[in-house]
This record gives sequence, C-alpha cells and structure tokens, in this order.
Amino acid sequence: MKICVTGGAGYIGSVVAQALIDDGHEVTIIDNLSAGHRSAIPEGSRFVEGDIRDRDILDRALGDGVRAVLHFAALSIVPESVKEPLKYFNNNISGTVHLLEGLKKHGVDKIVFSSGAAVYGDPESLPIEETAPCRPLNP
Repeated sequence: MKICVTGGAGYIGSVVAQALIDDGHEVTIIDNLSAGHRSAIPEGSRFVEGDIRDRDILDRALGDGVRAVLHFAALSIVPESVKEPLKYFNNNISGTVHLLEGLKKHGVDKIVFSSGAAVYGDPESLPIEETAPCRPLNP
C-alpha cells in the first residue's frame, strides 16, 4: 500500500516509516525539517521536503496513489507552546486542516492522527482510555 507519513523525519515518524517499509509498503514522507532531521529519513522512502500547509507540497506527496496517511507533523515542545500558542495553533491545527483538505482532494480516506496523552491533562484513571475527557493543561 502507498502510505504517506507526515513528520517522517522526526523521531516517531521516522521509526514508523521504517516499520512500514520493512512491511513492504511504499512510503512517502512529508517533512519541513523544522524539528526533524534529514539523516532520520529511512532509506527506500520517497521524501517530499515541505510543509503540510502548502497545497503544492500536498499535491506532490498525495497525488501518486497514496491510500493512507499517518500524521506526525506536530510541534510538541510544551514550554514553547505556552510562550507561542499561535505558532502551535497555526502548525498543529491549521496544518491538520490543510492536510485533511488535501486528503479529500486526492480521495484518501484513511488517516492515523498521532497525539500525545497530554490532551487528557491529569487523568482520572490509568491506563488512559481514548474515551477519557480531554482536559489539556497547556496549549
């Protein structure tokens, strides 16, 4: 299957991309390298350098038959997110909206959205279930 991994030059994205390649999938990576590293991009993947907020980049990455996306292209530094919430909103929220628009345009109907457990704040119980109420403590 052709799969696109956003943030595929980051720690989690690159590990997932390598696992997908090892399982025989064709992997396209989108990453703007603002937090990822070119050296982390798995051999055998197709790399599209750019930002998920750029429609041309999405067209280049998704336009060749991609069937699913694993989305890891979020900024995640908590202290910085408190200092610069609009930067994080622009990348994490607006970027995801642009990605979803690109998926719709290219007929991609499968997405895995990666998020940290921080969205749950101080959980009521462990392990945290996906149905737990969201009570983030930071932007």
